[in-house]
Amino acid sequence: MVHNPYDTEDAKDDPKKSKLQVQAQQQFITQLQQRIANQSAKIEELQLQIDQSQQTSDKKDQELGEYSSRVEEERVWFERDKKARDEREYELQNTIKEKEEEILKLKEASSIAKVQALETQQLQSPLGTPIGSQINVLIETMMAYYHKPTNDNFLKTLQQVIELSGSDGTIEHKILGFLLKADMPKTEEEIIQKLLLASQDVTRAIFRLSQNEKIKQVGRGYAVISSDFAEMADISQNWKSLSPGKIFENLMSVIYVEADSQQLITAFTNARDALMEMGVLSTSIIHEMSQAIEKLKRHPTDNNELVELIKKWNT
Repeated sequence: MVHNPYDTEDAKDDPKKSKLQVQAQQQFITQLQQRIANQSAKIEELQLQIDQSQQTSDKKDQELGEYSSRVEEERVWFERDKKARDEREYELQNTIKEKEEEILKLKEASSIAKVQALETQQLQSPLGTPIGSQINVLIETMMAYYHKPTNDNFLKTLQQVIELSGSDGTIEHKILGFLLKADMPKTEEEIIQKLLLASQDVTRAIFRLSQNEKIKQVGRGYAVISSDFAEMADISQNWKSLSPGKIFENLMSVIYVEADSQQLITAFTNARDALMEMGVLSTSIIHEMSQAIEKLKRHPTDNNELVELIKKWNT
């Protein structure tokens, strides 16, 4: 507050003092107005801060409410999903149990059918084969020379048995006979065309022969289990126990039987790893074999190109 030095009783009668008194009062009023304005500005600033804080609080409350809703929704969906998965698992377990029971019944029925078929064959023929009496004489000769299996009579008779079975025996005998004479593994289509048999009968016979380990799939075709191709093109065997030359021969056989790309990749990988472990490969050949494997993984490679590579590595 501004002190007015002329605010006395004497100043009322003095015009000059009265004027100064009015000026002092006016200055005092101006100062009060300025202070009021400053206080109002501070009040407005505080009110704005309060409003902003309230908005921030309201926004946080809204976000918290939305988050709580999402958490609750996810919890509900999780419980529903868990319930559905438990129900599905229970259904699958029941289905598996039913299928196992069906398989068991089918196996039992198959065993009974095999026994009945065997009994029927034994009643129809002493040897249980369609060849019957024609093969009796041959078997008698083989039995007579059993203790001398290298005898010419024994070997000739054995050859006649195989030829007779391959022409007049069961479907399995005919397939085995055809594969024995073949110089290369034969596909199922080639077997059907050669033997002029129903495709479904050949498919079933090939399955039975494979299951009983009489034939083996070699590349795109099949060969009898004792053939050189069945052994040499077997990519599942441990090639590390073979000589380097034998490994290259086996690798060449895999190509000759027209194995698919995955079989070729496996064969080349097995050969490289076995030869590397033996320490017989130079760094450059190891690099070339690895490049060939990567190339096989990307796209088919011409078999003649692979053969030339193997010949180069084996020199």
